[in-house]
Amino acid sequence: MARDDVLPTHVGAGGAPVSAWSSRPNSTPSRSVGGFINPVASTSSHFAPPSLEGLSISDDASSAAHGVDTRVAATCSAFPRTKALANAGSLPLGALVSPFAPPAVGAPAEDPPLRRDPARCARCVAFVSPFCAVDTANGMWRCCFCGCDNSDAMFAVGASGAAAGFPELTRVDVEYLTDAAAGTAVGTGGDVSALVGTGGDVSDLGSASGAGSASTPAVVFVVDESMDDDECASLRRSLLRCVRGADPSTRVGFLTYAAAVAAHDLSVTTGLAAAEVLPGIRSPTPEDVEDLVGDGRMYVAPLSECADAIDAIVSSLRPASGGGSVRRRPRCLGPALETAVALMRHGWTGGAGGGRVVVCASGPATRGPGGVAADEDSELFDFEEKAAKEYVDELSITIAKLGVSVDILVGGREAVGALKLAPLADATGGVILLLEDFGESFFENLSAAVRRPASNGAIFTVRASAGIGCARVIGAVEALSKAAATLATAPSLPAGDSASIAKEAADAFRLKSRDISQSVAVFLEYAGDVEASHVHVQFVAWFPSPEGGRVARCMTRRIPVAPSMPAYLRGVDSSVSAVLAAKKAALDAQSDAVGPKEARKRVEARVLDVADVFAPRDADGGSLHDPFPRELGDFAEAMYHLLRGPMLGTLAGHEDERAAMRQLFLGAGEAAARSMLVPRLYVWRGGDVFEEIPPADLALRSVHALVLDHGTDVFVWIGHGVSADEERLAAARGAAAGHAATVAAGRFPVPRVRMFREGSSQARYMVSRLMPLHRDAPHEQDAMFPPVRSLSPNERKALMESFLPTDDFSFFGWMRQLGLAAPLDGSSVKLRMMSGDDTSTTASSLIL
Repeated sequence: MARDDVLPTHVGAGGAPVSAWSSRPNSTPSRSVGGFINPVASTSSHFAPPSLEGLSISDDASSAAHGVDTRVAATCSAFPRTKALANAGSLPLGALVSPFAPPAVGAPAEDPPLRRDPARCARCVAFVSPFCAVDTANGMWRCCFCGCDNSDAMFAVGASGAAAGFPELTRVDVEYLTDAAAGTAVGTGGDVSALVGTGGDVSDLGSASGAGSASTPAVVFVVDESMDDDECASLRRSLLRCVRGADPSTRVGFLTYAAAVAAHDLSVTTGLAAAEVLPGIRSPTPEDVEDLVGDGRMYVAPLSECADAIDAIVSSLRPASGGGSVRRRPRCLGPALETAVALMRHGWTGGAGGGRVVVCASGPATRGPGGVAADEDSELFDFEEKAAKEYVDELSITIAKLGVSVDILVGGREAVGALKLAPLADATGGVILLLEDFGESFFENLSAAVRRPASNGAIFTVRASAGIGCARVIGAVEALSKAAATLATAPSLPAGDSASIAKEAADAFRLKSRDISQSVAVFLEYAGDVEASHVHVQFVAWFPSPEGGRVARCMTRRIPVAPSMPAYLRGVDSSVSAVLAAKKAALDAQSDAVGPKEARKRVEARVLDVADVFAPRDADGGSLHDPFPRELGDFAEAMYHLLRGPMLGTLAGHEDERAAMRQLFLGAGEAAARSMLVPRLYVWRGGDVFEEIPPADLALRSVHALVLDHGTDVFVWIGHGVSADEERLAAARGAAAGHAATVAAGRFPVPRVRMFREGSSQARYMVSRLMPLHRDAPHEQDAMFPPVRSLSPNERKALMESFLPTDDFSFFGWMRQLGLAAPLDGSSVKLRMMSGDDTSTTASSLIL
């Protein structure tokens, strides 16, 4: 069966494998403006120079990524050899890449950026890496991606083994600080139109065409005023705490909206709020904006210069007058967003662009463009809903091209139409957060949103060995045209004719966000069988440096090729594969062409297809259920959790919540995505030690305290036996709070932490997320949850009788419903527990 992973339904690179670049024959080394010695292709593609014969890669290259690799997580430790195996079935092949993640705890400190342009292959333009054979006697090196032989005088240091003096030849992650400004195409003298075949159109480059600026991007608050008294008071407190705790150098602006848009003047120092008002029934015109900025009024300014004005503005916020239905109150969100971006754009100086709009909303837009005032049973509802969706789609494209991100934080009691607003967050690299109120969790996420770095034209490129192409990229990215990609990576490109450069630039994407916790899901496909013993992949993130110029962070990995299907299966990382498959499912559910219902069917079809390809049926057909590969048991279990969870299941009661959860998951980093997909359960038995156990309801014993990490939420459950002892209860609360803070550290959005006791109404939050193993046979319970084996018959019976009846399928029941026999082992957590390996962590030393 053909893989559905390779269908270009989202952001892709055209499905074509990375092509070799054309190089000019008989060229000689030449130094570019940035000081780069341009590599020279071998005059023969069949015979390597004698100096490169027999040379091996750097001795340290294979172990260069010490400890946990926080930036690149591949779906397998050994790639398949054949195209049929790689492209058949529904087991994703690729990697989760976190370009801005910090090094792993305990890893060697990173070298400072190299202040020069990188050496790049003259044929395929790959960066030199530790996996390239290098002859330091003659300055020759062979590209590990295309096999092209290059010459670079920089490497001609004469001494044997001198490669150790070059970080790019010994480390898999290396950074370069380039002096040349982005946006100048090599060989064109800056003339974009010289890029043959593009017509000079690089509009999709957006903010990526600039070199970036060290100026702090602006943050403009857009605040809903149509809220109740208690909501307004809580929002005022959160806004004041956020602003007073922000970096004084942050440039801020402040707008409010209800029936009209109020742009607040930050130049007023009288202690009173002053604002200019624009109508909320239409979009602002250029004349409106010119009138606003006249007479010395200031709408975006450093916080250090307008702190008193911001305090006065926030303190002046008042609840909606007249009361009435929350749903019907006037909210002109569309015109407010347009005004915010227009004022932000007016304040850009010196070529500095980008910024962030943070919306604090309590209900849906009901007025002006993008608003839906009609009730759902009105004959006008469908018309207004369609017009609003079209407006949001158009607005998303416009704002994204300006490099502005939009975060929408909702703390009210009314649905805001997250599914309709999702394209706005997706296109701009923002998020939609549905929070319970405007209290502590809202404040934490608001503060984190203000600190989020702007994209500032960051670029992400993907390259793989010959015959392996980038089929799709999912995340906060946007595909670039070949011309735009050429301009974005122009510094350090080898000398060549501009037509070849424009033609060959591929697999390049604009990053909409630079969060350290974000990841990009890269799906790969084969164009043919792989003959080499290893596959190489290279990811490069380009982003502005605070010092000026740009940083190119190059991440290169070498992965062996498995000789057979069993060897390939043994190397599959089911967790990473499941995250990629789940991101594809979430993307399907968000799209109008597929939708949530069809996405659920596709997940089940994926599991069936994996079984069909990797575990063929018995010839005699004696089994009632088809086998499922034992090595992929974790993958099937993750798909089970996906269908039960908040993205596709019923844990989230409203479609708004499911849409917002899917939008977060699509850009989530590796650690958060794993937990959002499969909850991670920890048990506390005393002290500060927590042991990870399978997320099953058999863990709900009264003598324990449990912590469940579900990505965006962390739940703490305290059994009756713990809460009955005040001293033990206090110790459990303290340890659980510390452990919850540890697992949630560094994530955006900031997870909500809920703590409750066994039998309380809130305990349903944890119970509903755990597998109902109490419905399974004893031998299945023993396999899925090894700790239950230690219970006496009476203890086990009492535990089974403590559960309420449920119609939910257990994992085994779900697999049987699909006609499959679930493997009785395979889970990494279960295997560690059965083998006696230590699975404990402390609240201060947990490594995600």
